Amino acid sequence: MKPVLEQYGYLALIVSIFLEGIGIPMPGQSLMIAASVLSSEHVMNLSLVITVSWLSCFFGNTCGYLIGYYFEGWLDKKGYISGPKMQKLQSAIIHYGPTCLVVSRFIEGMKQFMPLACGIAKMSRNEFLLGNALASTIWVAAFSLLINVAFEHLGLLTHFYAEHRYAVWVIAALLFSLMLIAVLRRKKRSQP
Repeated sequence: MKPVLEQYGYLALIVSIFLEGIGIPMPGQSLMIAASVLSSEHVMNLSLVITVSWLSCFFGNTCGYLIGYYFEGWLDKKGYISGPKMQKLQSAIIHYGPTCLVVSRFIEGMKQFMPLACGIAKMSRNEFLLGNALASTIWVAAFSLLINVAFEHLGLLTHFYAEHRYAVWVIAALLFSLMLIAVLRRKKRSQP
């Protein structure tokens, strides 16, 4: 990703993240992470990386929503949105609303399709804009700001891990076990 960013700079972020929002698989997240690492090395400007990434995500998702909202018939005729999976997705959108947008930003494949699906499901514009703003903010903060902070303080983090390696592993194992138990309980409750 570094050569792409060195050659095209912020334009690569804009195009890639925007196109993801309208449903085209692109390396937007990878480019944003690479740009955040480069900003920790003072090659790129973190404020610009965050601003460009957020705006591209928000407006790309909004365009994806509008395409789904106004061109549902055309998309259905082309076979892009038919089938039981689409019906399940629409049901989830109606039931969970903006939460779907936030969660989907962290799932490859879903983040490209969710804005389009929200438009097809006729999610209200205000609800979509709220969820989109929240999803864009959380996603950019997690993959831009946190990555930058981690790489700027990599020496401290490495030192902390070296001194507390066993405690870190125990905490990670406990968290993983709790997550696994929660998933198994939920799965058990959902079975007839």
